[in-house]
Amino acid sequence: MPYISQSFIDDLPNQIDLVDLVNKRVPLKKTGSDYRAPCPFHGGKNSNFSVNVHKQFYHCFKCGESGGAISFIQKFDNLNFVEAIETIASEFGLAIEYDSNSKPIDPRLERYRVLSKKVGEFYIAQLRNSPAKDKAVTYAKARGISGVIAKRFELGFAPPSNKDLLLHFENSEQDILDLKTLGLIKEGQYGDYDFFRDRLMFPIHNAKGDIIAFGGRAFERDIKAKYLNSSESTIFSKSRELYGLHHARKYSRSINHILVVEGYMDVVALHQAGITNVVATLGTATTSEHLQILMRTTNVVVFCFDGDEAGRAAAWKALKITLPMIKAGITFKFLFLPDGEDPDTLVKKESTKAFEQRIDKAQPLSKFLFDHIKSEVDFDTIEGKTLFLEKVAVLIKSINYEIYQQQLIEGLAQIVGQSIEQVLLIFNDKQSQSQGSSQVQEQPPVYFDIESEYAENRDMDFSEFSEYSQVETTPVVMRANIKALMAKMITLVLNYPVLADATVEVRVRNIENSQVLLELIRSAQIDVDTSQADLIKPFQSQQGIFNRLNQLCTLEPFLSESQAREEFLFILNTIEKQQSGEKLKTSIHQAHTLEEQQKIMQGILKNKLKS
Repeated sequence: MPYISQSFIDDLPNQIDLVDLVNKRVPLKKTGSDYRAPCPFHGGKNSNFSVNVHKQFYHCFKCGESGGAISFIQKFDNLNFVEAIETIASEFGLAIEYDSNSKPIDPRLERYRVLSKKVGEFYIAQLRNSPAKDKAVTYAKARGISGVIAKRFELGFAPPSNKDLLLHFENSEQDILDLKTLGLIKEGQYGDYDFFRDRLMFPIHNAKGDIIAFGGRAFERDIKAKYLNSSESTIFSKSRELYGLHHARKYSRSINHILVVEGYMDVVALHQAGITNVVATLGTATTSEHLQILMRTTNVVVFCFDGDEAGRAAAWKALKITLPMIKAGITFKFLFLPDGEDPDTLVKKESTKAFEQRIDKAQPLSKFLFDHIKSEVDFDTIEGKTLFLEKVAVLIKSINYEIYQQQLIEGLAQIVGQSIEQVLLIFNDKQSQSQGSSQVQEQPPVYFDIESEYAENRDMDFSEFSEYSQVETTPVVMRANIKALMAKMITLVLNYPVLADATVEVRVRNIENSQVLLELIRSAQIDVDTSQADLIKPFQSQQGIFNRLNQLCTLEPFLSESQAREEFLFILNTIEKQQSGEKLKTSIHQAHTLEEQQKIMQGILKNKLKS
């Protein structure tokens, strides 16, 4: 995965017109030497928002929002840093420059995205022109989908024949091979055939708006598989994609919350009703990757489920995934619909306003947690309350956000009618039981022992982590220790890509033999939502390194993000100090005269006095 050249980023303001960029989104009026408009970020009617042509800078004199082109696109279009740069470059016809030291882009990825777009165009054409289109058109109308919304989501139709898509691309052998890779064409006993047949087609877009996969909805009610998704591929992973996220960012003026629903039609129907800040998981339970994406998009996540037993079971799974992810500034809520209703049917039966009121009144996570456990025990008995306390304590201890954890403990004390001190005794007892006979770790937290980890891999060639290995004068024990520390840092980056930032990159760049870690950090900065598989993929050609990285991927540290950052920086500081000490020892050892050694020692003393 390449990263964008810093020189390109620095020069971008010189290649574009900020007024033109902003004016496409917010109509500006010339006022003196600047351009003015009502602020798109806090609203209002007064023209507090100013764009300075010469400085290529915007500022709101009311709410204080300010910045340059990249900042504006990030905030207005709800995009991350790289997506914002790509959007600006596309609008002004600029070719993005990538750093020459980065790994080349896998040519297949762009080929797959281009082909997926062509497949989407094929399905759209079939919805317009296929002799069998009537059932698709009738179904869409019956579900209340307008032409505008169908166009917004690029809905299409897969004809009932086995080979319509296959025949459309039959002149390109490469396209056929790629369609098989993407799971759109399958190999059967009697030859190749289309995977999607006789279905309303929903293209699945990534955050940038590229089509990366498809979902198909059957028309018959009694069919076994009502919904089908195309296979996972190098450009599509169900655990990392949310249907409708691109549309939520594009069509929502502000995203003060995100509603998470269960199906394509729910997303489409809510857009039809004017509710655009909505996404759906792709036939899979909510994952931690989904939550990380949502938490970077909004501060309030509302899970929406059917009110039946299956819906509540799915909601409970989502809650348990959510607990370790909770952090300051993020709120999670749960909305349960009446039995037999889903967002699609309910928003039509009621109204947009009534449905939005339901969202506003959604249960806080804490209420759902307590109510759900209560329903599982006989709360009116001593035994039931005891079991209630024990079950809740187990869940609360999985929370890493200490303030929220403390609030839940206080709420738990009120529910059971006991003091906070009494509840804390039970809570602490549960924690000590879960720890068992495990040894108490020193701070900062360590998730595997450095020396034992090195000992277990004594036969492995850790030098493969550097493509530019040099002859070292460091003692063997010290080299082994640094290599083990380096392996630990790599594990942390693989599990927490959010640790990678420009400051860390500069510091790691100064560490000897850190090329692999450095490249992982650079890749992680491009997309903090990237998977471990994508991070290590560029090293496939270097089998030794790739195998070792695969091993490090399996070492799950189970730390909170703040703990992981503390651990990473502690190790980084340790390596820097060790290397600095070794360099000083080497310089003293290499001094030819006693006078040179004394000068070096004087320099060390001066530095200590300054610090």
